Amino acid sequence: MALLGRALPAAALILLVLALTGAALAAGPRKGSTYSGLITRIIEGNRSTFPISFEVSANGKKVQDFSLPSDYPVYCEGGGFGEARDATAKITSKGTFTAKLPLYFAPTHEHQGFVEITGKFGKKGHASGKVTTDFTNGAGSCNGTSRYTAKAG
Repeated sequence: MALLGRALPAAALILLVLALTGAALAAGPRKGSTYSGLITRIIEGNRSTFPISFEVSANGKKVQDFSLPSDYPVYCEGGGFGEARDATAKITSKGTFTAKLPLYFAPTHEHQGFVEITGKFGKKGHASGKVTTDFTNGAGSCNGTSRYTAKAG
């Protein structure tokens, strides 16, 4: 019984060391890197992909310089959608971010809503998250959410 009494604290210590090592090796953004990848949109079983890229600041605290195609994805037919303007987002201590890119329609100088990009940095230079289109100008039927994956280049 005395041997079992000593083995339990030793096992607990080993688990604590492994947990701390895992936390120390937790993934974070690669400072100054550009992440590039694909957004996957599925509408009524039809799958299409769109490019996405963004940059992590040199100090690793912000995400910026988002690049989406002009059809960023939209979930309805038509056109005349505004341009997604760039935004900057803070990277949390957990390696996550949320950026709201305003949609601006230049011909009529109208704000049409947002493209919200959320993300989490993973291991080996990977990131993943969601891209949500949120029209506030009455085009709500064009709203939707897709997932993306990206990798530091």
